[in-house]
Amino acid sequence: MSKTEEKLKNLATENPASGWKEKVKYRSQNKAWIKKSTRISLRILDALDENGWNQTDLAKALGVSRQLVSKMVKGPNDFQLSTISKLEEVLGIQLQAILAEDELVVTEEVIREKVNQEITDYHRKWAHTQQYLSLKNQKSNPQLVMVVEPSPEDDYALAG
Repeated sequence: MSKTEEKLKNLATENPASGWKEKVKYRSQNKAWIKKSTRISLRILDALDENGWNQTDLAKALGVSRQLVSKMVKGPNDFQLSTISKLEEVLGIQLQAILAEDELVVTEEVIREKVNQEITDYHRKWAHTQQYLSLKNQKSNPQLVMVVEPSPEDDYALAG
């Protein structure tokens, strides 16, 4: 056996187990809080961008080390409520909200979709009304039954 082959064999035997199974098991068991922690970390990074700050600026404002802030934004970090409160105060943001049983969180995207749907419905009804009025105002047999055909999805008039 050559020296190179011998060195490779020694390196292979010295290589410790990677522990990937344990890491996967840990992430699986702690999935819920890790997901929340990641969202908090991303929100902190967004707030830093919005404020024009870097991690050093945040560390100074919090009175902690730059390494601790780096840990916070890398995630997953098991944030304490006191840490979250201090971050909210310093960054001027809300990281956590506790809802009552009958409250729901609605995102801007959901609201935007709902408004767009209501606008579309309004325009569709407006087009049907215009079609109805057009048929009604025609000089024809009063015994004629007016029927308004629903217009195809892409073929309705836009109001206003």
